[in-house]
Amino acid sequence: MSNKKPPRLVQYKGKYYIFYYDKRTQRKSLRTEDLQTAEARFSGWLEQHHKEIKVEADPLVSDCLDYWYEQNVKDKFLSEDRYHSLINNLKFYFGNKRVSEITRNDSEEYKKIRMAGHGYYGNVAKGATVRTELQRLRACFNFMINQVEPRERRITRDMVAYIDMPPPSAPRDRVLSKEELETLWDFCKDLVWNGMGRPTSNRLHKVARFIILAMETAQRKTAILELKWSQVLLEQNLIMFLPHGKLQTIKRRPPVPISTRLRPILEHAYSEKINDFVCDNTTDVHDQIKRVGIELGINGLSPHVFRHSWATHAVMAGKPIEKVAAFMGDTVEIVRKNYAHLAPDYLSDVVD
Repeated sequence: MSNKKPPRLVQYKGKYYIFYYDKRTQRKSLRTEDLQTAEARFSGWLEQHHKEIKVEADPLVSDCLDYWYEQNVKDKFLSEDRYHSLINNLKFYFGNKRVSEITRNDSEEYKKIRMAGHGYYGNVAKGATVRTELQRLRACFNFMINQVEPRERRITRDMVAYIDMPPPSAPRDRVLSKEELETLWDFCKDLVWNGMGRPTSNRLHKVARFIILAMETAQRKTAILELKWSQVLLEQNLIMFLPHGKLQTIKRRPPVPISTRLRPILEHAYSEKINDFVCDNTTDVHDQIKRVGIELGINGLSPHVFRHSWATHAVMAGKPIEKVAAFMGDTVEIVRKNYAHLAPDYLSDVVD
């Protein structure tokens, strides 16, 4: 006869504990003497406990997403904070479906509801956002097939429907001219903005630091906003955009040498730093960049334009595609596809 008892709530020396069996009897404190609080905490613990021990041959997609996040994303990727909203959007449509219930048509239905603003947050999504979310769902299912632990949770490939992706976004063609880049540099190198209601400051403004870094390093917006001074190695003349201990994602963060023009800006900004973030914090700068564009009469200014402009001018100047790709953290294939036609010797050997 088994001595195993189901998890139970017990009061011991005034405080409440959970007693449960896991190879032997275990005790977990709920850190309260209040019965109502203890019951609420016990209910939450019990739900998680059942999820951990339950193995289903055909799990709910919501459970798959939770396993994927906990075992494959959490504490591993720089962009893990973004996954919460992505997972909530996927759960809104797919969450209560079993894996085997999903069909190929669900990809199109998901695209429709997201682009109509009927997702978890009620915001209208662009095709590129929907594509990213469905790519992550595909990654989740591959994880459930090959990696989830314990192994008993793994599903078979024939259970998973093909997930159709929206087409990739059209390339953004806005390129800043050399004259516009010089205008931006002259404007930003000494930019001090003091907004209404804010204390007066003589520090180089956050948006100026961002724009200069974007123009000189060609890195993505998030990589620049999350950059910390501990990653700026002035002695080695190198910026390590990937923090120590973090894994690379598809959007790679390469080490980038500090240009001659960037170095004095960084040294000056370091002397004024107020915390470990080079740009003070990770708050978006899109609106501030638009304001700079309005003040200077430069249309179409956005965080991505600096990266695209850098690549365009580098290839037009004859820089090797391989080195441009390495500097940007892109694959050679992507850079060749988007920029090879700009090289000065493009197809020159097939004409007279």
